[in-house]
Amino acid sequence: MDFVRGMKFALVLGVFATALLNAHTTWAQEEAPSELPPVHASQASDSQQAVPAPYTEKPQWHQFYLVDDANIDHVTIRTPKMEPSELMTPGTLFESFVSKAKVAVVNLLRWNQYNYDMPVPTEKYMRKLHFGRWINDPADETCMNTRAKVLVRDSKGEVTYRNGKFCVVEDGKWDDPYTNTELTSSRQIQIDHMVPLKNAYMSGAFNWDYKLRCLYANYMGMKEHLVSAEAHQNMSKGDSGPEGYLPPYEPGRCQYIRNWLAIKMIWRLTVNPEEAQAINDNIVKYGCKASDFVFTKDELDNQRNVITQNLNFCMVNKR
Repeated sequence: MDFVRGMKFALVLGVFATALLNAHTTWAQEEAPSELPPVHASQASDSQQAVPAPYTEKPQWHQFYLVDDANIDHVTIRTPKMEPSELMTPGTLFESFVSKAKVAVVNLLRWNQYNYDMPVPTEKYMRKLHFGRWINDPADETCMNTRAKVLVRDSKGEVTYRNGKFCVVEDGKWDDPYTNTELTSSRQIQIDHMVPLKNAYMSGAFNWDYKLRCLYANYMGMKEHLVSAEAHQNMSKGDSGPEGYLPPYEPGRCQYIRNWLAIKMIWRLTVNPEEAQAINDNIVKYGCKASDFVFTKDELDNQRNVITQNLNFCMVNKR
């Protein structure tokens, strides 16, 4: 089953939330998380034979943060009462033809602070063991895996395929958001997990079962989760957060940080102190608009519903 079919993919940017946020992050201190990432019994695919080494390092961080997704703001927006053509009538006052509506939003810059050691895994990270591979979904009647589907989705024009088969994407036209350049060959592109797999693992995904981690690795329910990025940028980024990597294209940095926080919130992944400080510093440095750092409650609920409904996606499509 193709879990992206019929779902909303785009983030709601919340541009209507003027004057909602401060320019700096705010946080509340708490003794323990009220809700950590979904935890299930450990389960790996039958084909995975590797045995991970134990993780023996002591906790690096003695406090950490989670985006406070329970603290909901209600923002007033204006909606037209009349048809657009009527609103354009000379002499009419726009104020006379609007009604007000309340929209529930989460402030991505409002975090809960936890003053104890940030949890660490018991196993060292191994990509294939913990997150699996790109999934080829037999139910969608194509031979494309997740990488190919992301390339098709993100191309501005028609794509061509290797060896005349509709399996491996060869050429197309992609706008790389990290360098603001156009790419024409799939060989120039790597699919970037906005929050890299190892970063997600160390931020809480080690607590998940294999099914949820594999879904995270292949998740197409949100366009910003998987990004068609210039290969050198993806390699330069590695598993770094905003403290270690930001796109060289400066006008895209605020949106990058916003997407990073949105994904951390949706999947309930932790933010370490160095990461948090870098986010705060760069929001100030690049003059990011506070109104961009909101996420509607409806979209948050939608994303988590898609995740819940597709927990068996990798297991159903296991080959």
